[in-house]
Amino acid sequence: MSAEFPVVVYGASGYTGRLVMEHLRDLDVPFVAAGRNREKIEAACRIVPGIENARYEICEVENTVEALTRLFAGRKVVCNTVGPFMRFGPPVVEAALQAGIHYVDTTGEQHWMIWLRDHYGRAFAKAGLALIPSTACMYGVSEIGARYCLETPGVDSLDMTEVAQAVPTVASAQTILDAVRYSAYYLQDNELVRYPGIDTCDIVTPSNRVLKASNWGGTSNPIWFARDGRVRNCKMSVAMWNQQLYKKELELERAYKVSLQWIPDDHLYPLLDSMAVAITPDTPPRERRQVHRAYDTCLGTGNNVIVKTTMVSTGGYFTTGLLQAYAARRLSVETPALTGFRSPSEVFGHRDLMGMLQSYGYAGIKVERLV
Repeated sequence: MSAEFPVVVYGASGYTGRLVMEHLRDLDVPFVAAGRNREKIEAACRIVPGIENARYEICEVENTVEALTRLFAGRKVVCNTVGPFMRFGPPVVEAALQAGIHYVDTTGEQHWMIWLRDHYGRAFAKAGLALIPSTACMYGVSEIGARYCLETPGVDSLDMTEVAQAVPTVASAQTILDAVRYSAYYLQDNELVRYPGIDTCDIVTPSNRVLKASNWGGTSNPIWFARDGRVRNCKMSVAMWNQQLYKKELELERAYKVSLQWIPDDHLYPLLDSMAVAITPDTPPRERRQVHRAYDTCLGTGNNVIVKTTMVSTGGYFTTGLLQAYAARRLSVETPALTGFRSPSEVFGHRDLMGMLQSYGYAGIKVERLV
C-alpha cells in the first residue's frame, strides 16, 4: 500500500497543504494527505480543485517520531508544510531519516535551516537522501534568479531584493513572530555575519515606488550561497506592499527585547500565537493571481562584470504548491544526483524549476548583462 502512495503531504489541512495537493493531483502524483486531525483533513480535501480524480488517501497521525516513521515507511518523500518549523519540524525530519525517505519543506527560516544543516545534513547525505528546505516562493524563486546571475563567469556578489503582495497564513504569521527570537545572518567576505537586529532599508520597485524593506529573518539565500565557493557576498531585503507588516515586525522585536525574552517557551508560545492572530486571525481567502504578485531582483557583480535578473511571479502560495509538487514528483521517480542538505535549485536545476514555473504561467524572468 505504501508504494502506491509515495508522497506524504504533512499538514494537509492547512492553506499551503491544500495547494500542494492540488498540484500533485495536476501532476498525477498519488499522495497521502496527513495531519493531526482527520476531520480537518477531510474538510480541506473537499475544497481542493479536481480532488475527485486525484489518487490519495487520508491518514491522521500524531506529531511524534514513532507515529510518523510508521506512516513514512515504504514511501519516497514527505512534503512538510507544518510550521513554525522549530516547534513542529524535528519529529518529521527524524522520522524521514529513520524511514529512509527524502524531506522537503516550505521554510524561509534561517534558524531552522541552520539547525537542519548542523543536525541532519551529514546523516541524510550518508543515507543517500535529499534534505531540501525552502522549496517555496520564499525563497526558492529568488534563488533561481541568483543562479542565473552566477552563470556569468566572474560574479562573486549577490544583492537581492523582493517585493511581495501577500497575506500570511496562520502558520506564516506565527513563524514571523517566532523568527524575531533568533539571530539572522548575511554573507560578507565569505563569512556569515550576524545582523544586530531587524535591518531596514529603502528599495525601489520596478514601478519606481519606494518601499521600506527589512532583512525578513535573513532569508535562505545567504545560507545556501555560503556553501558556494564562487560567492563572497550575499544579502537580501524583502518589502511588502502592505507596509504595516514590517512595522509589526519592528514592534514585536522591541517587545521581545524589552519584556518577552525572559518568558519560558511553554508560556511564550501561546502569547506569540495570540499576537499572530492580530496579523492573520483565520485562514486567508484563496489567492488571486491578478493581485498577489511578487518581484524578485538580483544584481550579480564581480570585478569587471554586472548582470541583473528580474523575476515576476504570481500567487506566492500557488507557486509554493507547484514547487513542492514538482520536487515530490522528481524525488518519487528519480535518484537525486545530490543528497544531504541542499537547495531546490541544486537538486532539481534552476533552469528546470524556472521552466516548470513558466509552463504554469506562474513566473517570468529577464536576464540582463550590464557590463
